[in-house]
Amino acid sequence: MQKVSKEYKESMKDILRERAYILISFGVVNQEAQAKAKVGKGEFTYFSDSSMLFNDGKDDTVYATLEEDFTKVDGSMFFLPRDTGYKKFYNTGLVGKDLVSDKQYELTINPNIIPTDFKGVTINFGENYPVDFDFVSNKGQKVEYRNNDKAVFSSEDVLNDVSSISIIVYKMKNPHSRLRIYSFRFGYGLVYSNDDVTNSSLESYVSPIGADVPQIDFSVTLKNYDQYFNVDNPKSAINFLETGQEMDIYYGYQLPSGDVEWIRGNHLLCSEWKSDDYSATIRCQDVFRNMDANFDTGLYSESGKSFYDLAVEVAKAAGLSEYYFDPRLKRIYTKNPMPRVTCKEALQIIANACRCTLSQTRTGLVSIKSNFLPNATASSTDETEYSKVESILNDSTKQEYSSFAQDYTTDGMMFFLPKDASKATINTGFVSKQISDDSGKFANNPVVTLVQDAQCMYYGLTMIFGNALPSGMIIHTFNNGELVADYEVEDEITKKFVLIHDFDDFDTMKIEFTGTQNPHNRIVLNSFKFGDITNFTMQRTDMLSSLKAIKQELVKEVVVPCYYYQRADKEESLVGQDVSVTAGESITFYIGEPSYEFRAVLSQKDENSTVVQNGVSITDWRNYYVTCKFAQSGTFKLEIYGKRYKIVEQLIAKTLHERGKTVKWKNPLISDVSTATDLANWLGDYYSAGVEYEYDTRGNPELDVNDIIYQQNDFHDSLKVNVYRETLNFNQAFSGKVTARRQGG
Repeated sequence: MQKVSKEYKESMKDILRERAYILISFGVVNQEAQAKAKVGKGEFTYFSDSSMLFNDGKDDTVYATLEEDFTKVDGSMFFLPRDTGYKKFYNTGLVGKDLVSDKQYELTINPNIIPTDFKGVTINFGENYPVDFDFVSNKGQKVEYRNNDKAVFSSEDVLNDVSSISIIVYKMKNPHSRLRIYSFRFGYGLVYSNDDVTNSSLESYVSPIGADVPQIDFSVTLKNYDQYFNVDNPKSAINFLETGQEMDIYYGYQLPSGDVEWIRGNHLLCSEWKSDDYSATIRCQDVFRNMDANFDTGLYSESGKSFYDLAVEVAKAAGLSEYYFDPRLKRIYTKNPMPRVTCKEALQIIANACRCTLSQTRTGLVSIKSNFLPNATASSTDETEYSKVESILNDSTKQEYSSFAQDYTTDGMMFFLPKDASKATINTGFVSKQISDDSGKFANNPVVTLVQDAQCMYYGLTMIFGNALPSGMIIHTFNNGELVADYEVEDEITKKFVLIHDFDDFDTMKIEFTGTQNPHNRIVLNSFKFGDITNFTMQRTDMLSSLKAIKQELVKEVVVPCYYYQRADKEESLVGQDVSVTAGESITFYIGEPSYEFRAVLSQKDENSTVVQNGVSITDWRNYYVTCKFAQSGTFKLEIYGKRYKIVEQLIAKTLHERGKTVKWKNPLISDVSTATDLANWLGDYYSAGVEYEYDTRGNPELDVNDIIYQQNDFHDSLKVNVYRETLNFNQAFSGKVTARRQGG
């Protein structure tokens, strides 16, 4: 669920909604040129760095120099080190050597591809941009730009048959200054909003149990003004669109106050497009659709490999440089090799084994995130001898000891503390060692730490205190060791204290008590509960159709095999075929079943089958492939020998009902009983519900797939469902469709 304002939530629930908005932007970029381009001839300063020029370089690191208005003392610029011959400078982009005021400055950009056409360029010059400059192609095509007033310059001019471009600068915004370029893009950005968009549809699907790969499909229909998108128009942007161009989608909603609140829709990749005289339709899809490369480097590990490390290997094989994998995966291990599957399937297998969902975030990031309510533990470094901080997380009735704290003597419900406090036997909660002073403050604030075994977000929490009440507290949340937020409680703290606050994903919470309401008191916390994981209710007024309920086939039990790999007793032939090779050639052969201890034999292809000594060597191998390098040219018979692992199954069953079908859930990475048991219980929770719902809605841009929400129901109060498929339509107003699965039995 995306974070939105209170005003947005209230207005979206009104019978009559305010106006809806859409904003889409995508770049018409020549991706091959962008990936291969280099800076050609030109004179540059010793601290110039063009390494990130074609990779969205940043303009937030600048060296102060003796140019006009380029020596700021406001902390925004760095002092320039001397030129010692060692390249130890911050990346500040391309910096020309000579002042443009002394003479015109020229540099060359080489796309390093075959001569091609491209439409427009986008250049980030920074705050001191060129005013007058030219583009000149290697074919002599010249485009003049005069009176530029933009730091990020963009053009739509078409350059034909280009293999290099010269940029000639005549005048800068600030006289007596150098040319700087922070980023250079072969193409430009297009932005369209309500006036240009006829309609759009965003369909998203995520399996809550990682049963298959997620899928997102988006289509938008644009008005084709002046035949701008016609294929036969030589200046049409549609001729320069490429598969894989990035598109950003934003949805807006006008609040009653008149402001428009924007929510990011998604970051997708263009897949296909079409146009006629009146409209153009562009379709986009998720990042997983292009992750079809095989992951074939699976390798059995006797000591085990963490799922996190395995996921990183798959991400690198898929060409991903950014991703989010739940840190919990670092604590879960597998011995088994990943089978030879596509990279997206490999990530799906990892997610399922770890009880996670695989998804794409709205910023386009591949994400593996835990999908269960985590267990929590409580601790404190500041508790007295008879304190039992771990008990605050259970519902047991707590007792208290009377003490000489102010207003804390026995009231008939308290117990006397034994002389040896360490031998106290009653069931207490957390009792701080620290005692407040005359003003109710602590010398060192007591802190209770709650650690979850997976990250989760909550909407509020509940605390039940003893006869002593805190005067204030600060709640700190962390995720993987990084601070998420600090929240100081301003509400009046009562004995049963319910805090309504949105806590973003965290795995550790620290509650710091800053004082007591009565002086000379301890903190006594008897019970703690996290709040709900959702605060969104899909009401009948939000539905545009009658609710369709689907009762699925009853599942009797879920069976999860645990796979043990055993070494084989003897060697066998794994590959036997004729090969025609040249000396020095390498060929990779793929094995159907996981194997090891390979050796290769090369024979003459005749009746004698004479072995060619040292004719072949194994240069690389994993459990599913062998790479052979040949020392001689000719046609030979190749034999690759090795040992196949014996795979033994141990079945872990989770019984759900007395009758129904049995679901056997095979995940090849499950290599121990503990992981198999956790997976079986997790799948059992999913299959125990067996009821799904479908209905049309008024459309909610803030809703994510895999969100758990409340759904209004005539027979169950606060019915929780998991939204795993959602459609959001835009036609100058929002509408949608939801498919959700009941949570729990």
